[in-house]
Amino acid sequence: MQRRIAALCLFVMLLVSTTALADDFKTKPKLAFYPLVAKSVEAISFTEAISTQLFNNIERTDYFEILERKKVENVLTQNAVTLTTLSKDALYNVANRAGFDIFVVGSVSRVEGASLIDLQVVGSSSRSSYYAETFRIPEFETPKKLQEIAEKIVAKVKGFNVGPTPPPPPPRPLNLTISGTPKSIKLKWSPLESSQVAGYAIMRANSPNGSFVQIATTTKPGYTDENLKLNETFYYKVKAISKSGIECEPTEAFVGRTSPAPLPPIFMEIKSDLAGAQLNWYSRSYSGSDRNLITNGFQIYRKAPDESEFRVIAKVSPSAVSYTDSDMKNGVVYSYALTAYNPEMVESEFSSILEARSAPAASDIRAVGGIRKVQLSWLPNESKSVEGYAIYRSKGADQESKKVGQVRGRSSDSYLDSGLEDGVTYWYSIAAQLEKGETPKSGPVPAATRQRPATPAGLTASDNEPRRVTLSWNGVGAPEDEIRGYYLYRSTEKDGEYVKIAEIPYKKNSYLDEKMAAEKGSASKFGSLIGDGTRPLSDGATYYYRVSCFNAAGSESLPSETVSATTRAALPSPRNLKASSGLPGKVTLTWDSAPEFKEYEVYRGPVGQNQVQRLKIVKEPFYLDSAVVDGGSYIYAVKGIDALKIESAISTSVTGATKPKPAVPGKVVVTEQDGKKVVLWDANPEKDVLRYVVYKKNFVGIFQKLQTVYGTYFHLDGLKGKVELKIAAQDQDGLESEKSEVLTVDLK
Repeated sequence: MQRRIAALCLFVMLLVSTTALADDFKTKPKLAFYPLVAKSVEAISFTEAISTQLFNNIERTDYFEILERKKVENVLTQNAVTLTTLSKDALYNVANRAGFDIFVVGSVSRVEGASLIDLQVVGSSSRSSYYAETFRIPEFETPKKLQEIAEKIVAKVKGFNVGPTPPPPPPRPLNLTISGTPKSIKLKWSPLESSQVAGYAIMRANSPNGSFVQIATTTKPGYTDENLKLNETFYYKVKAISKSGIECEPTEAFVGRTSPAPLPPIFMEIKSDLAGAQLNWYSRSYSGSDRNLITNGFQIYRKAPDESEFRVIAKVSPSAVSYTDSDMKNGVVYSYALTAYNPEMVESEFSSILEARSAPAASDIRAVGGIRKVQLSWLPNESKSVEGYAIYRSKGADQESKKVGQVRGRSSDSYLDSGLEDGVTYWYSIAAQLEKGETPKSGPVPAATRQRPATPAGLTASDNEPRRVTLSWNGVGAPEDEIRGYYLYRSTEKDGEYVKIAEIPYKKNSYLDEKMAAEKGSASKFGSLIGDGTRPLSDGATYYYRVSCFNAAGSESLPSETVSATTRAALPSPRNLKASSGLPGKVTLTWDSAPEFKEYEVYRGPVGQNQVQRLKIVKEPFYLDSAVVDGGSYIYAVKGIDALKIESAISTSVTGATKPKPAVPGKVVVTEQDGKKVVLWDANPEKDVLRYVVYKKNFVGIFQKLQTVYGTYFHLDGLKGKVELKIAAQDQDGLESEKSEVLTVDLK
């Protein structure tokens, strides 16, 4: 009955494959068109145009699948064929080897004002599928005639009954082996790739040259010919069948015989524990001398639920009465059978078949996902041989797992797996650790870590604030033990690099951004740095912001949408600064008042050096600089300061100067007038000089003021001895010139 079902299944598979192949014959024929060749010098100029037009006409019929010209050329080259040697047989051979359904070649020549076209068309299905004709085309009828030729080619090809070249047969099965038991003959061979075959047919005969009859089909690389009699001999052949229903040549004939063999052992029981499954049996005793019935050993067979046949997992000695299978997957039910074999390796029939399942390493395994962690728990195994548990993890139920940890002690019942990825499902298995090795792993249980935190929403940024930006966002509605805070990022370009500027506690959802890391040269460009080495935001600058949140494990959400804000433009510098010139001992400064300024910062520097230093902060738009020298010139500039102590840009500089001292009186001389000696000097050029001061050197060598005069002379009456004098001029503002050179007079 099983043979009939298998044969019916294979027949259905072959029928489906054959139907699919029939559908393939309905596809378009593959046509290879090689451009026409000029047979004369006169034909060279128009051959390419005729070839191209004919090719296009054939293609427009939409009857063929046109192959690329390059592929056609490669085929001709590989077959060492030229167009001059393309006979009917050569065309057929090339088309058949290359898989062309239709092959078209030809030549063009010029005869008495007309084109002469020789065409050959061959189909690969048979040598009788051949058509050749010569066409004479007057020049004025070329387009029309070429269209007729294309239609004629289609009509001829339809008569060829062309179809795709049938696929080759599958390869023959290899490495066929045959063994016999008292009631069956077993055949095995090397499996072929599943893409090559749909199944195998088994044929049997009574002699190597007899008539082989198909007795079965199978999809497996093996077959057991059962229900035979002892000492029967048969010959077998096997052939593969493709999915297209094509059969290969059968293998050579192989002989198989049923043979005497020991009786199978009595399979008593299977005991399962953590170490695996222990199989126990009794051997059937034999006291005779027939070698065929002597037990020389036992073979252990096992089959898992996903396996179609039993396979040998062990061979043991004839004295063995038990075997432990320790290579079992946890929770899987296995089927076992035993055979006895004689010195000639002839096996008995199968014993009875028993089933077993390995004992679980642990039970009630549970996995609960958390923030980048999974908490595992289980009921420990009560076996005293358990020394601990090994934890295995994978990212898929069918993926290979790796050991990620272990816990010692038979009573251990939990394990925390941390440092995991966000939003990933992990699969866990547990194996019990024994003195020697581990038990099979338990069936995997899944647990998913939490997704990364939700992205904060509602981020806003205020515009037009002085050197700062106020940001706010909606708090993430999550437990405080999960969300620990927010990260704020800033960039000077929307698509530029975003730098983390702040870490904000969970309960706060706003931030005042007013500091930036100092750049090289920023002190001179932006003024003094803040005490912590930062500087304020720039005036009139646009900044871009994103916010994210993070949880207790450091998992960060995706960043929010980007928002931007522009700081207030730089404060205008004070306008219309003016500085006085010519005032004695002072320079006065005035400028326009501005409502945005609460204070003003006055700067001064020497003329010609273009550097100024701060003098004073004043409340009003006026300043009197008295810390000056007579005749000095100075550069002045002013900054405005608003209520937030933010300074404006510095004003345009102006120059102020004090009134200079009078010139030193010149040409100081002594002369006599009316018998009296008089000191004379030139009048000063300054119009506001009112008087002159006469200085006399005293006995300690210091010039002291002797007298003030309002003319340009001084009488020496009343002075005696050697006298040393100097003269200085004074103007109306009391400015006094430097003293003249010493005038020495000897009065007797």
